[in-house]
Amino acid sequence: MTGEVAKIVRRFEESLALLEAGGPEAPAHRRYHLHKALTALKDDHAAADLHLDAFDRADLAKEFPELEADRVPTVEEIRSRYDAFTGGVL
Repeated sequence: MTGEVAKIVRRFEESLALLEAGGPEAPAHRRYHLHKALTALKDDHAAADLHLDAFDRADLAKEFPELEADRVPTVEEIRSRYDAFTGGVL
């Protein structure tokens, strides 16, 4: 196993331990990204690493507020932006 793959596997193990510690109430987005990372791990290490990044995004956002730009907007925010757009276009 190459050094990079070993790093990703360790990261996966740490993420899995976090999910297991959270019990069955672990957030769905975390379970989804960990599942996708495991699926990609065999053939596409870069994709697995990206899914692990997404798994960690909420924790990283606390540490790095500039990631707020990557935050998923609420439905109300989407509606407001859409209304502003269509008000100027239509």
